[in-house]
Amino acid sequence: MSSLKNQITVTLIVLVTAVGLIDAYTSYWLSRKHIGELLDVHLQGAAIWLSAGNVGAIGSHGPPQHSVDGFVGQIWRSGDAAPTDNTDPELLFDRNAPDGYSIERIGGHAYRIYTLRKADGQYTYQVGQPVAFREETARHAALESLIPTLILIPLVWLAIPFVVNAAFASLSRAAAQSELVGIRHLEPLDISGVPDEVRPFAASVNRMIARLQVGIDAEKRFVADAAHELRTPIAAMQLRVDNLVNAPDEAARSERLRELREAIARASTMIRQLLSLARADAQLDLTAIETVDLSQLVQKLVADFLPVADARSIDLGVGKFESAQVEAREGELRMAVRNLLENALRYTPAGGTVDIDLFRSADDLVVRVTDNGPGIPEASLDRVFDRFFRLRAEDSEGSGLGLSIVKSVVAKYRGSISLANRSDGHSGLIATIVLPARGTR
Repeated sequence: MSSLKNQITVTLIVLVTAVGLIDAYTSYWLSRKHIGELLDVHLQGAAIWLSAGNVGAIGSHGPPQHSVDGFVGQIWRSGDAAPTDNTDPELLFDRNAPDGYSIERIGGHAYRIYTLRKADGQYTYQVGQPVAFREETARHAALESLIPTLILIPLVWLAIPFVVNAAFASLSRAAAQSELVGIRHLEPLDISGVPDEVRPFAASVNRMIARLQVGIDAEKRFVADAAHELRTPIAAMQLRVDNLVNAPDEAARSERLRELREAIARASTMIRQLLSLARADAQLDLTAIETVDLSQLVQKLVADFLPVADARSIDLGVGKFESAQVEAREGELRMAVRNLLENALRYTPAGGTVDIDLFRSADDLVVRVTDNGPGIPEASLDRVFDRFFRLRAEDSEGSGLGLSIVKSVVAKYRGSISLANRSDGHSGLIATIVLPARGTR
């Protein structure tokens, strides 16, 4: 049975039935016990009443003849062979019965007898009652006590499904609303009236819907921005093609072909970075995690960029450098560090320097790239992580995606990236990546 509602309904019915039967049995047993005790009290009271000379009153409890359903009273005087008074002459109790309560069988019938003797021993007073009458009276009273319970149990059976359905009504509404959740309909669930035990789960679903809405909105903006940004290089390529077709001579054709190749290269770079950003934004696949030697990765990247730095007369070097390992995907980390180095080399003027440091700080690994370029205005330090944001509109090389890619990659591995202008008297920017060291994730 997978339905929680059915499980609760059946469980409640079983529990109510079990409790009802236990209560019925207990009530029946206690009722018989209490009725027996009450009849004993009446029996004792009748004996005391008899000792006060009220023989007629005792007789009124039953017929004057042999009684089968009422009291029988007898008074014995010491030395007499027969009782001096007897409400049922056909019935004789044992005058030697012990004081108090006893059971005696007479003529095939059992009697409950109470015997009372005067202190001087002259008189003995006995009052008896048929056991069959007592048991029938107790049984009848006990059965009457069961009637409310036996009526209530089926009524509770009928009420339980309605109570459970009412308790689950808010959940049913939330479930119906959740069926409508989709890409085009991301309304939060109405959790008013939801039981407190389920409210945290429903609230977490609403938070998930909110995160999904934020993600979808971001992707919509990304697609719109990408389409807008791609129009420029595509239009530039179209213009270059037209110019190439209309070139008047071979020299002009060669120049326009070179311009076309540059436009294609810029478009290819943007498309490559768009794909890189999409991969960086993808959910982390824990099965693809590996131990990455970050120090070796940085060394290889520096070696790859040395020709570029030499061509621009930039001194690219390594400062503080420690061996370090991190748990990540090597390709994504390489992409992040590569973007920082590309940015530093792009904006550092000829004759400038770019330094990269790698070191430990507590349980973290720090990758720091320092250049002596123009830096970034303080007001724009946070905005440069926005997709397609370019600090300089005339910058034709950048796509405005590099730092967005770095931020997405670093965040995926519970790291952080920060930018700060140099404060040592030199112009330039310091880009710092902080990642958890291996074994501290």
